[in-house]
Amino acid sequence: MGKQIAVFFLLCLGWTALAQSARPFAGASLVFQWVEGTSLTSLMLQAGSYNLGGGLGARASVGIGLSPSFLELGADLLFPFGTGRLLPYGGLGGNWVGLGALNFFGIRGLAGVSYSTASDTGLFAEAVPTLYLASDATGIYGTAFGIQLRFGVNYLF
Repeated sequence: MGKQIAVFFLLCLGWTALAQSARPFAGASLVFQWVEGTSLTSLMLQAGSYNLGGGLGARASVGIGLSPSFLELGADLLFPFGTGRLLPYGGLGGNWVGLGALNFFGIRGLAGVSYSTASDTGLFAEAVPTLYLASDATGIYGTAFGIQLRFGVNYLF
């Protein structure tokens, strides 16, 4: 039940950001992730905005693990470094990765670039280093480092 509430909350956060912005987006990406040498590939769905005002953006994301099977939830603050068709950005955020009985809670930074191919479509690439706190049913047992490489497309509204 807790996971369902978290998914609903993050989707609401993303759609709220999308509704309040001059540059809202929704999109999907293929994510290649490595956590302490273990490869995790996923499909990520996201919604948010590059400009909520004051030079900040936000997004929420839900990832579905392809190999192995897992669920990932995330939220990020985005800091765009300009405007126009080519938009570099950075950000800070957090995420949770659930691998059955094993859970990873992460704090992450990100660096990416978005290129608007048309007035309503943008391609993006990101590198996302993450520091995880790992836990299972017996409690917290350590930290792990991970990195994600994301490649995807956003539809700009």
